[in-house]
Amino acid sequence: MKKSLLALAVLGAFAGVAQAQTSVTIYGSFDAGVRNQRDIDAAGHSRTTMSSTGTYNSNRLGFKGVEDLGGGLNAHFTLESGFNSGTGELNNTQNRLFQRSAFVGLGGQWGSLDLGRQYTVAFKTVGAYDPFNYKFTGIIPLTGASVSAGTRVDNDIQYTGTFGPITARAEYALGEQVGGGGNNSHAAIGGTYANGPLSFGAAYTARKPNVATGTAPANFQDNKNWTVGGAFTFGPARIAAGYQNEKQDRATGGDAGQKNAWVGGSYDITPALGLTAAYYHTKVDANAVGVGNTTAGKRGLFIVGATYALSKRTNFYADIDYAKYKDGLETPSTGTNTILTQSSLRSAPGQDSMLGFSVGINHLF
Repeated sequence: MKKSLLALAVLGAFAGVAQAQTSVTIYGSFDAGVRNQRDIDAAGHSRTTMSSTGTYNSNRLGFKGVEDLGGGLNAHFTLESGFNSGTGELNNTQNRLFQRSAFVGLGGQWGSLDLGRQYTVAFKTVGAYDPFNYKFTGIIPLTGASVSAGTRVDNDIQYTGTFGPITARAEYALGEQVGGGGNNSHAAIGGTYANGPLSFGAAYTARKPNVATGTAPANFQDNKNWTVGGAFTFGPARIAAGYQNEKQDRATGGDAGQKNAWVGGSYDITPALGLTAAYYHTKVDANAVGVGNTTAGKRGLFIVGATYALSKRTNFYADIDYAKYKDGLETPSTGTNTILTQSSLRSAPGQDSMLGFSVGINHLF
């Protein structure tokens, strides 16, 4: 009996040491607000909604864990789920519980190597020169249009290393297709330089997505995407600008292109009150993949947003945004009241512009 009690005591001591070396953090963001959009259908109707996955800041519930393995090495993981603040539903139609992030990896002074569903290299790079720092993502086109290389990718093997002012990134996402050959794969490299008030970055992505439509057999074609931009901070102000260029090979020959450019700035009027404004311009070639237009077109989006911090974790926000569509991105009137979202690359039927207003509260925990 004494030996058994002694063994249990020793095991308990080791368990305490192991637990002390492992830390798990629960975190998240809860964003709820009201949004009004005008000219959302052929009749020029407006709509006011609450349901969203976060108007200002994306809703999320996350878990992060880090274990010290000794010798400067650590094991870590991230699981992050998104949700709709109006309904409590998951933020995706595939019912993925951890749709936002699900990866595990090893890290040390040499950097970090992670495997799983992750934010892409292009997405992380553009974050350094987005005027809104990836806020109002459901309105601003960067996550869907300007980072055509994707926001997140499955089956991703990604390396990140920071050496002084330079952060280097590289990734390869498995296509998991029979026969291999790179079909459905995703590869990228990127880097960011940040030193004092100046930061800039660039990334290049090569993919081979399936461009077949309907019930047609799979048809994997090359996609090339690159982006570059920078930001400069001086006192309470910050200016940022960027550019993105994408080429997608068509199944029938030739290619389709999409270009995006943006510029904007922010100013902290007081420690609590901040104001940001930016312009985002999108240009697509004829028959661009995923757009469905038959002629080339353009879209311009101007947005002004304001935040007022009640604390370090809670703030009020508001925005006004105006999108103008031209040529192939201006949808002809169909006589129906088909409702589109502001994040669509095309206008509502019979409309050449859309106007939106948002107001709400965001809490971080």
